[in-house]
Amino acid sequence: MKNTTVCLITLGCPKNLVDSENLLARLGERSCVLTDSAEDADVLIVNTCGFLKSAVDESMDVIRKLCEKKKTGQKIIVYGCLVQRFGGKMPKIKGVDALFGVGCPESIVSTVCKTACVKSNCLPRLISTYPYAYLKISEGCENCCSYCLIPSIRGPLKSRTIRDLYDEARRIKDMGIKELILVAQDTANYGKDRGEGTTLEKLLEKLAVLKFHWLRVMYLHPAHLNDRILKTIADVPGICRYLDIPLQHVHPEILEKMNRPVLDYGAIVDKIRDVIPGVRLRTTFITGFPGEKERHFRALADFIKEKEFDRLGVFAYSKEKGTPAFDMPGQVPEKMKKERERILMELQQKISRRKLKSLVGTEIEVLVEGRKGKYFTGRTEYDAPDIDGTVYIKTAGKLKTGDFRKVLITSSGNYDLYARF
Repeated sequence: MKNTTVCLITLGCPKNLVDSENLLARLGERSCVLTDSAEDADVLIVNTCGFLKSAVDESMDVIRKLCEKKKTGQKIIVYGCLVQRFGGKMPKIKGVDALFGVGCPESIVSTVCKTACVKSNCLPRLISTYPYAYLKISEGCENCCSYCLIPSIRGPLKSRTIRDLYDEARRIKDMGIKELILVAQDTANYGKDRGEGTTLEKLLEKLAVLKFHWLRVMYLHPAHLNDRILKTIADVPGICRYLDIPLQHVHPEILEKMNRPVLDYGAIVDKIRDVIPGVRLRTTFITGFPGEKERHFRALADFIKEKEFDRLGVFAYSKEKGTPAFDMPGQVPEKMKKERERILMELQQKISRRKLKSLVGTEIEVLVEGRKGKYFTGRTEYDAPDIDGTVYIKTAGKLKTGDFRKVLITSSGNYDLYARF
């Protein structure tokens, strides 16, 4: 009997990627043949993103194109955030055979394999990102920002136990993974739902025992970033001196409309830099939120100039039906939102270019990730994969993916570095 051949396409964030890796491993355990060729697959599975309208449009476009090329006998399964967002009102697309929301890998496996799949507490993984891997430490979110659909799509905070996470991280380490990256909707809030001393700092201390060369934490909500977390990152060897803290805005009036904590973000940034010497900071901001006037935008631009973040993303506000912000008065014209986004990104580009130029002539440790043309490519401790900069390494010799090497920085660009080994 021919084994079922499956192609899984993942859209969206690293949290989605972890879900896909879990599903791929479960399918592999059931003797499915895994392929990256949509044309050769018996079953096509699309793990969708539905966080923003742009993500919905991308997901729908991918699904339609797959359906247009669907072969006789081929099955197409759509699951994930897009399906969860629409619920029973998911737009019909001719050619889609099954729909599943989030958190139901057993049902998908049962559909693909046509046999019952027993639910297991074990989380098998088929790592697709060597030499690094993501570890999803919790699911859901309880922050309820007025522009965000995540709580309605992914549900409330559900943290995994430290023991489960340690066991999974140990298996990942045994695969030869060099960098472990902790992800969640809000990593700083990890464990709040469990009590019993389950906290991010205790998890980090436990994972550090495994001695990954780099242990990185993403998506730290500023309201939950306490002194204990900062001290752990500063003191425990192996934890990257890199913090990803989505601030979204800085003006109190806009923060209140966003249902974000009204805090002194300048003081928070200063404290982080004081407690963790040499730390690099990434953040994101939203322009054109309902009610954002010129004075609010100017306050945001001045803050960016003053604090000089190492990495920064700016996104024009996306009006999402089902969120409190959708019907708020003072909606900002699309053209103005985009113009403000452009202004801030140009400002950050200058900051980034200046900071990177100061590294020319220094030696930096790099994790080698592959090759592109005549260059080997890699990342520093201060760069997360796919969102931050790349180090392009020129060498007469050979480097191997997964190697850590000290390289000499010879030049720099707006976001990337060039080096010699």
